[in-house]
Amino acid sequence: MEKQRAKIIGIARHRLSTDGDGVTTLVAFHGCTLRCRYCLNPQSLGDGGRFREYSPEQLYAETRIDELYFIATNGGVTFGGGEPCLRPDFIREFHGLCGPAWQLNLETSLNVPTANIKALLPVVNTMIIDIKDMNPDIYRDYTGQSNALVLENLRLITDSGRQ
Repeated sequence: MEKQRAKIIGIARHRLSTDGDGVTTLVAFHGCTLRCRYCLNPQSLGDGGRFREYSPEQLYAETRIDELYFIATNGGVTFGGGEPCLRPDFIREFHGLCGPAWQLNLETSLNVPTANIKALLPVVNTMIIDIKDMNPDIYRDYTGQSNALVLENLRLITDSGRQ
């Protein structure tokens, strides 16, 4: 089986109550399906060659330095980007390494295949969803994409009993 690897544009440690409960570390993935007019992380769209690639094991080794903070504050790792839901296998493998003691959060637009969301629901504690806009015309004008997947994934999440 091929080892999972992902390009990471940045890792920000010791975040408090900004992207999940407790102390969190934000891990920002390279790559996104959207081209938002006012992208907050345009480096996630650019030349991926300048960013470090990590395996789940390497990322776990780098983030576990803060495990005591995570456990003491009910914190953990927040995956952002770019679009973290483009990497469900990586995140699932990472969850297998850190186990349930760490909270795993996603900052996502939900504009990804529904299979990716289905794969992530069992391992993610919190989803911070950036809808952009519910109006399909405004959404397309702002992001360059349709919001049909977003709506489908929102239904999936609510039908699963998640809030």
